[in-house]
Formats: sequence, structure tokens, C-alpha cells
Amino acid sequence: MTRTALHLSILTLTLLAAACTSSTAPVGATLLVGRPTDAIGLDPARVTDAESAETCEQIYDHLVRSAPGSLEIEPALAERWTVSEDGTEWIFHLRKDVLFHDGTRCDADAVIFSLDRQRDPRHPYHRQDFPYEPMLRNIVLLEKQGDFTVRMVIERAYAPFLANLSMSAASIVSPAAVKLWGDDFPFHPVGTGPFRFVEWSRGERITLAKNPRYFEGPPRIANLVFVAVRDPRQRLVALEGGSIDVAERLAPEDLQFVTLHPELKIERAAGNNVSYIAMNTEHPPFDDPRVRIAVNHAINKTPIVKLVFQGMALPARGALAPSSWAYIALPEYRYDPALARKLLGEAHYPRPTAPGAAAIPLKLYVMSTPRPYLPAPEQVARIVARNLRDVGIPVEVVVNPMAAHLRTIENGEHDLCIVGWSGDNGDPDNFLYGLFDSDNAVRGHARNFSFFRDAQLHGVLRWAQETQDRAQRIAHYAKAQRIIADSAPFVPLAHAEILIAHRRDVAGLRLD
Repeated sequence: MTRTALHLSILTLTLLAAACTSSTAPVGATLLVGRPTDAIGLDPARVTDAESAETCEQIYDHLVRSAPGSLEIEPALAERWTVSEDGTEWIFHLRKDVLFHDGTRCDADAVIFSLDRQRDPRHPYHRQDFPYEPMLRNIVLLEKQGDFTVRMVIERAYAPFLANLSMSAASIVSPAAVKLWGDDFPFHPVGTGPFRFVEWSRGERITLAKNPRYFEGPPRIANLVFVAVRDPRQRLVALEGGSIDVAERLAPEDLQFVTLHPELKIERAAGNNVSYIAMNTEHPPFDDPRVRIAVNHAINKTPIVKLVFQGMALPARGALAPSSWAYIALPEYRYDPALARKLLGEAHYPRPTAPGAAAIPLKLYVMSTPRPYLPAPEQVARIVARNLRDVGIPVEVVVNPMAAHLRTIENGEHDLCIVGWSGDNGDPDNFLYGLFDSDNAVRGHARNFSFFRDAQLHGVLRWAQETQDRAQRIAHYAKAQRIIADSAPFVPLAHAEILIAHRRDVAGLRLD
């Protein structure tokens, strides 16, 4: 059976953290996957949450994709491509036998429609809430050269370009379905993927059925069902009782039980991710770098890694995990409450609004839903709030469901927020440019939740994008990481392992 028989992409704000395939499921079987929350929407152009993107990966295909077990790019809807010497002109030759689930043809017009609606504000189906518009903005021309050939011209050489086209956001959608459903398309998705959309009981489950005309052959399982089971202990009970076959994001303290259970099994792999605290640099006092550095010294990561992650994570010093080819060992902002208080004093924080008045608590926003990069967000928020209060920074913790959390922080309403990122494509640009460049600090669809703007950093990240030379890119990213560390717009917390629990009769699951 092909790799697409079951491809569960466990993603975060945005992008691919893990995958699993099942090669021995009985023909006609239904696989039930329990996860902490429901999807928000199923239009890949609009979503950044893990549950939505995970589901989209079953329904849609991209022009290219990451090969199983690696981050090397291989053909998908495009069977081959060429690129000009200067790296600005790309020609993609499409498969000729691919149909959307609605029976319409996947051709050059569909590819151009799918990408143009995101990158072009004048497109009739462009919307302001497309968070990945900056990723595709460098495409200056999309043109059809025959029914199954697309020519793309980008404004400058851009090293991550092909990797970006492998991301969920670059999925190819049915133009007919988008025109039919309009703004309701996220609830009536139509792609070319191995599974087609059947039904969505909002807040409860999404049912998908195999695509019998899939270009790599139909999946062996007949149905794939994502079930929202919000409580991690209830997900474990459901897994043990057989009412679900796979459980995502169990509580770390329950994993020992799974390991010892004769009918259950855990798959685990190092994660290309980071959890962190973003400080909104547009809000005082975080416009002062001394306060931001003080916050870094105030946070004790040891109990977070040992207690919350149960040791299944590495303390983070920067955004990039050690597995990244651009990782450097940055100096650590050690836990030092006394130094934090000293820096806050130098910054004259807090500044009471009136003599004798207490400082107004800062608002720390956190999601209620466990994420691949953070198994217990509220618990981490309580630890962080206690650390900050210990050094004289009063904090109010605000807990929201994932969708509301994203809306709030994308609009820059927070003082601080706890969030994270899982790499979409393996390129360091996906972390450093996505999370810290000024291009992505636009209220309404920000990914730079610190709203950090630095002209030197912007220039370095642009240089890193424009060269194909790996050694030069490593040097640029090393400089970028040092600029970010010195400016301290965030507190990196941890790089988490990725884990999935499943029943032993589900064979062939692989974390990727």
C-alpha cells in the first residue's frame, strides 16, 4: 500500500510536526483518532491550528511534499519541475490524471486559482484572514503554459520556496467548490487527497471516507474519523476501552500506564518545535529590552521540563531545536530572580499610576488546549505567573480555547502569551522569519506574536532567503539568532518530543 493509506499530520499555528501511516489496517476498517479539540476550519489557506491542518492534510494535496522519513522534497501533484539559474523562474509539470473529490479536474487553472487567492488581494476569493499570504507574496507571476503546466516567477531568489510549497497552506483546492460555497468553504472542503470529506458534527467529530480515485491508489481503510475528547484522562480511557484507536497528546503522567499496558503502544520521536512566552513589544513595559531580559531571568524552566513534560523535552535557549541544521548553542539566560529584580529596578518598573498605588497586572494569555509542543498549557502559565510575581511583575492569567486564543494574540491584545510553533517544512526560515520578522507582525493575522521589529534582523533574514549556499545561510541564521537573543522578545521554554498512543492492533504507525 502507498504511504497515503493514512497520513496523519500532527501540526501546530501553522504547520507539520509528525506523521503516521498504517500499512496493515484491514480493508474497509474505520480508524478513530482521539484528539484534544475539534478543528476550527478546513480551508488550508485560513488555518494555523494543529487539528485543522492535520485534517486538511488528509483532504488536500500540494504540488510537492516531504519524502517519508526526511525533509527532502519529492513530487506530489507536480510530477517534475525545473528552475532557472537565477532561482526566480519555476516551471511545474502536473500529473494529468488527478480529479478533485467533486469530479472536477485538477489542472493548471486550479493551481493558479489556489495560490492566487492567497497572494493577490484583488482576487475575488481573497480574504483578510489568510495568515500565510506573506509566504506567497514573493510570487509576482503565475501563468498557465498548457493545461498541465504552470510557470511561476518570484521577485527574487528565495531558498525556502520549494519547501514552502510542501506546506499545508499551499494545498490545491477545488475552484468549483470555493465558488460554490464562498465563505462557507472551510466547512465543505474539496481537495484531491486520499480522503474526502463526509460530515462534520461541530465540536465532536469529523468523518472522512477514502478517495477511491486517489492518484496513488485508494487507502486500505474505508473511513478516518477525528473525535474531539477534551480531557486527556478520558482520551486514555477511550483508548484503553477501544472506542478510539489512536490518542494524541495524552497527559505525560499517563504515559507510563500506556507503556505497561499489554494492548497499548507509544510511538515517540524528537520534535522540530518550540514552546515559548511572547512579550508584546508594542505594550509597555515590554518596549524596554531590560524588562524583557529580566523576564527571561525570572523564568525557571527546570520544573516546566521535569514536571509538565515529565522529562520528555529539552530546555530551549532559542527558537531552533538542536535537530535544525542552523541551530547554534546560544548563551543561556539563567534562572536568576535577583538579577531580574535588579534589571527591573534599572528600568524603573513598575511605574504606579498614582503614589502608593499597586502596579496594574499584566495579562498573560494561554490556550486551554494541549498542543504538540506543550502538553499542559495552563499548568505552565501558573508556573510562569508565579515566577513573574516573585520578581515583582503582577500577572493575570487569561485562559481561552484555542480559536479564541489565536484571535486574541493575532490581534496583539495580549501583554504576554504562551504559544509555540512546530516546523512546517524543516527550513529554519520557517521559525526565524515566521516568528520574528516584521513582515509577520501585522495585527489581525500575525505570527510574530512579540510584534518585534528590527531592521537589521529583517535584512539578515532576507539575505538568508536569497542564497542557495547552505554555509552562507547557516552564517546568516547564526547572526539572526544572536540578534533575537540579545533583544529578548520572547522566552524560549522547551523543545518537546512528539508522542502518539495507539492500540497494538493498529500496526504500521510511524512518527515522521
